[in-house]
Amino acid sequence: MTRTLLNIDAAACSHHDGDTEQACRRTIAALTTLPSDYRTGLVRRRALDLYEAIPAQHHRERAVRELRDVVAG
Repeated sequence: MTRTLLNIDAAACSHHDGDTEQACRRTIAALTTLPSDYRTGLVRRRALDLYEAIPAQHHRERAVRELRDVVAG
């Protein structure tokens, strides 16, 4: 789980640097490597924080929608 959290944090940095699509893809990859039982708590919260940090105007983009779907579980 620690590695997953680090990957999500790195993805958040990508988003902060302006690459929202890459941030979403990295977060999706990090989450989907975990069994679904581990996609809860802090891991889910970090991924959800990233999704919520993405401006609404981007929520129709494919990568952002995919992130939303993975976080929703």
